[in-house]
Amino acid sequence: MATAGSKVEIFGTVIRNLVSALRDSVVFLLFVLLLFTPGTIRDRLVSAGFTKGSIAGFEWEAELKSAAEQTKSVGQTVEQASENYEVLIERLNSLEKDVTDPIVRESVKKIEKVANESRTKLQAADRSVRHSYAVQQQIVAKVNPAAVTTAGWLYLGKVTEDKKAWTKGSPKHIRTTRPELSSGTTLTLKDDAYLRERGKSKVYARGRILGVAKEGDTMKVIELDYSHARGGGWFVWVKVQRA
Repeated sequence: MATAGSKVEIFGTVIRNLVSALRDSVVFLLFVLLLFTPGTIRDRLVSAGFTKGSIAGFEWEAELKSAAEQTKSVGQTVEQASENYEVLIERLNSLEKDVTDPIVRESVKKIEKVANESRTKLQAADRSVRHSYAVQQQIVAKVNPAAVTTAGWLYLGKVTEDKKAWTKGSPKHIRTTRPELSSGTTLTLKDDAYLRERGKSKVYARGRILGVAKEGDTMKVIELDYSHARGGGWFVWVKVQRA
């Protein structure tokens, strides 16, 4: 005759076996769902608070996506500051040509020198941020490819008024190519470059950063647009899709 103690032990064993069986069934079901509907299941897990986990080799980490978004925000700020310095230096150049007082002209030159030094430091910081974002984006793509932007507007630099030649310092971000671009043209990135959305009134430089095209990527031109530069010539922007 079974004692009360032995009955409790038997009951406990049954419960443990049942819990183990249920756990194995849930894990198996989750594994099957990840195979057939990975995006939906991943989103549900993340929204439920499971920001990191591993099932049969599948790993995800919401913190990484958050870090990438923070890097993108920093990049937006650095780019805006760099653009502001570009405008400042351009105005200082104009002012230097207009003033006749030698003392004032010398003061303008000193301010311009400091501005150029600051712009150089910002450009170095911008390259570093772009590279960091590109690396983070690559890792996110392994977890959730759909979360990574593959298309957007890319800045190529400046062309002459007749649009037949690049100006000094252009093209940017891409390996040498003719300035006459058209839909379907293939471009190869020589460094990491931001992909943006179209800004208000087609001010692309103010457009929100969507992602990064990394060095070596091949991009296909979908659309081409120009914005006229204040001092003459045209800024070139292309909407591209990763080939």
